[in-house]
Amino acid sequence: MIVLDVAVPVPLNKTFHYLPLEGVNPESIVGKRVKIPFGKRILIGYVVACLYIEEDSSLKLKQVMEVIDDDVLINSETIELADYISKNYICSLGEAYSSIIPVSMRAPKKISKKTKDVFELSYKKHILNAHQRNAVSAINASLDKNSYSVFLVHGVTASGKTEVYINAIEYALNQDKNAIMLIPEISLTPQFVDIMTRRFGSKIGVWHSGITNVEKYKLFHKAKAGEIKIMLGARSAIFAPFKKLGVIIIDEEHEHTYKQEQKPSYDAREIAKWRGKYHNAVVIFGSATPSLETYRDAQENKICLIELSERIDKKELPEVKIISLKERLFKTSLLLPETVDSISKALARKEQIIVFLNRRGYSPAIMCKKCSTVYQCPKCSISMVFHRNPDLVKCHYCGETKHLPLTCPVCKGRDVTVFGTGTQKVEDELKRLFKNAKIFRLDGDTASTKETYANAYTGVKNEEYDILLGTQMIAKGFDFPRVSLVCVIDADTSLYLPGFKSVERTFQLITQVAGRSGRGNIKGSVIVQTNNPTHYAIEHAKNHDFVSFYNIEIEQRKKMFYPPYCDVTKIVIRNKNEQKVDEDSENLFTFLKGLNDSYEVGLKLLGPVPAYIAKLNNTYRRHIIIKGERKKILHLVKFLESFKQSSGTFVGVEIMPSDLL
Repeated sequence: MIVLDVAVPVPLNKTFHYLPLEGVNPESIVGKRVKIPFGKRILIGYVVACLYIEEDSSLKLKQVMEVIDDDVLINSETIELADYISKNYICSLGEAYSSIIPVSMRAPKKISKKTKDVFELSYKKHILNAHQRNAVSAINASLDKNSYSVFLVHGVTASGKTEVYINAIEYALNQDKNAIMLIPEISLTPQFVDIMTRRFGSKIGVWHSGITNVEKYKLFHKAKAGEIKIMLGARSAIFAPFKKLGVIIIDEEHEHTYKQEQKPSYDAREIAKWRGKYHNAVVIFGSATPSLETYRDAQENKICLIELSERIDKKELPEVKIISLKERLFKTSLLLPETVDSISKALARKEQIIVFLNRRGYSPAIMCKKCSTVYQCPKCSISMVFHRNPDLVKCHYCGETKHLPLTCPVCKGRDVTVFGTGTQKVEDELKRLFKNAKIFRLDGDTASTKETYANAYTGVKNEEYDILLGTQMIAKGFDFPRVSLVCVIDADTSLYLPGFKSVERTFQLITQVAGRSGRGNIKGSVIVQTNNPTHYAIEHAKNHDFVSFYNIEIEQRKKMFYPPYCDVTKIVIRNKNEQKVDEDSENLFTFLKGLNDSYEVGLKLLGPVPAYIAKLNNTYRRHIIIKGERKKILHLVKFLESFKQSSGTFVGVEIMPSDLL
């Protein structure tokens, strides 16, 4: 009896047997996606093998409904990579396959004919400085050896890291190898597509969440067939099915967006290293503010450190001025007088300005002046955010939207006010103060389509806008030569969040957004408004001094026993019933602690505690944190399969989460 062994993207760590379609050679289906009945649902699975088993009348196997793919998608690398993801990120094989080969991508109704054009470089040589030449030389030497190696290109903002990447890509292509380049934000895609197309012609694929399922299908098959040579994109572009990978580049490697939060919670940086080893390829991490973990690896010679210590053409780093927001107490303006004056002067000189605030909406809270009640989302334990045009309150976590309350839900008083500042409010103030300035706001509310990002990039690049206002999506990567001033409205939005990376992220955000200034021939300046002007993260960001910040922060991590001195895992216990989630989280903690003690594993367990947002979309959440060696953590969490929780309780495991909130 012939059956198909199918990996299904469900949280059950096993494969399932299905009967092949009649009249179709079963062997020809191996390595393809199939549509299958699964319980009461119709799912898409991955055929990993064709098995010959003994005929058994008691077996009631269902039949495959449809073979989706004409070509085989799963090769030996895919099989090994899926196994690695399954074991290292605690997910099923089917879930691992779904991250490598998207379930959703589908063939176009009419497949266009293959293009016959030959890949040619439209390459304009740029003159490299001494630091760049040293970097390129080291990387090219490694490419010549055809052996796996990892580099950290640590360069100040505007030091020419992109040019180093491009030279590495060119060298790999000349060896008939492929390249993957990851960028942290979709907002940066238009800029990098523009750069790469001008340098390498049209044989570039662009992969991110904003493209359609048909586009994904076409790109996947073009990469597999060798019709494109470079894949540029966000996190999931790391899975581009190239057969001869030469170089993998992770730009702004410190960004948390490279870590997937949903299951399977893979880290694109770790996948890059895995694929680099598999292909004997070169992996390049680049950042002006590398993560503490990566920089420590470089300090310990686990990876090769390349320093780009000065800007291109020896341009000066922008002068950063720190202004205390305490001076603004009891004043109505969001912008301090010095900030307003600096913007006015930059506009008068026909220069451009970036205004940064990492908080969208109009005001982040609504409060009753009589009883001080803060209006919270009915589904989540977080305050709702006031938005203008139309006037609504929104939850940025579950999406709940309501009209602005006219009365307090607790005391029924009518003196309800909004307080705090979001990007909408800043936009209103900028329009009031600078009536003739053209402003583009780029945040989670305006960036609904990929066209928005392109409009922001081309609009500012072509000097159609005077001021670019936004959240963290404007804080890195953008290269606008006429931006002479960057204003950080509130540097403290992430400083005191209860996570071990909060201080590091604050330093990175300020340094990165400051680096958008003075990249052309105009001297740059930065104004940082903060309530904590003497905090070491802000002081060292002012001086563009990563190493001094690193030396302080790494000691804090050592004292508190957090990465890079250990590995961390977050276990999330969820239930719509608060009593059940409390009982199950306590029982699970006792269960894990007992195993840890009896096996003398030596791990440190913390919790259980309510999550930072304890209730999310009517579901209560509790966390257990495990710290220690990753191999031991993976061994311990395998026992979760034998833990019996209450009905309705879900237990999720995130290995090396981007935060513990």
